[in-house]
Amino acid sequence: MQQTTWKIGELARQSGITVRTLHHYHQIGLLTPSEFTEAGHRLYTKMDLMKLQQILSLKQMGLSLEEIHNFLENPGSNLMLIVQTRLESINEQIKLKIRLRDELEQLQTLLLSNQDIGVDQLLNILEAIRMNERNYLTPDLIEKLKTFQTSLTEEQKSRMREKLSLVEETQMQALKKMVLKER
Repeated sequence: MQQTTWKIGELARQSGITVRTLHHYHQIGLLTPSEFTEAGHRLYTKMDLMKLQQILSLKQMGLSLEEIHNFLENPGSNLMLIVQTRLESINEQIKLKIRLRDELEQLQTLLLSNQDIGVDQLLNILEAIRMNERNYLTPDLIEKLKTFQTSLTEEQKSRMREKLSLVEETQMQALKKMVLKER
């Protein structure tokens, strides 16, 4: 006979997350068990398992627990836009990693051949390192995030505006540094 409910420990073992995480998800209203025993122990159903799978998938895509909660509570949310934005972010990170790798390979070649390393090359490496550390966002990606923002509630939009202004400020500082470097 197929199991219809799971205790919290069973679910934790089978899903690869901790009991503490499931307690936290319940506490913040992200994943509330559908049933409880007479003694008050949590029992999770197949629907709860499906919701947990969604939570873990969205978390793996880089969404915060608050963003996941908002997504699950708002059936009109555009999952395709979230996936597309996350893919573009990952692709941008890959480009930055490749750029850093290329810069470091050039540096390695110069070091192996005992050649002089130019100041411009060192600055390029430092810039690539800095961009990798900051999870740099391109203007195009920022625009896509703004498009995503339009699908949010007013409260979500307010929080997103605060975050975007910080991103834009950081981006402007990086652009200013690049312009000053080119002079």
